[in-house]
Amino acid sequence: MTNILTENFPELEACYGQLMGWCDLLEAIADFLPCHVEDRLCETIIHGLVPLLSTTHLLEARVVLSHLGLIMIDDELTEAVERRRTSRLFDADAAQEVVDAICALKAGRCHLSWDAIGYLLRSFFCSMRRHIKAEREIVRQILKALERQDAQPVSVAVIEAA
Repeated sequence: MTNILTENFPELEACYGQLMGWCDLLEAIADFLPCHVEDRLCETIIHGLVPLLSTTHLLEARVVLSHLGLIMIDDELTEAVERRRTSRLFDADAAQEVVDAICALKAGRCHLSWDAIGYLLRSFFCSMRRHIKAEREIVRQILKALERQDAQPVSVAVIEAA
């Protein structure tokens, strides 16, 4: 079976893996605050987090959003599309807040307390982990629906390994 979901899923899953890595890194920073965060690490976060999240959101729109009709009825679908739009905006804002805080830490001019920075990082990575878990579940449901629709087996081993 060839469709946009199965063709682009590996790329989306790679983005999820990278985002989970970012979550682990941000959790480590939050756990050890107050601490010095290396300039190279700050630069990596500053220049990498928001673009990765944007790429992930684009892939989700292409891969998942276009297939939600397979697992939802019209009323559910309308609400789900709106929730997803709102969630993407929230995620983007939260990622930018993380980047802004890291920039301020790097420059030595952060006006937030260590507790506030820790809370900000934890809020982002906890939310992101929940988001990824929910998206992976939706993809599983869509793949099952496609399998039933086409009566052809779809490889879900990649998803289950994630």
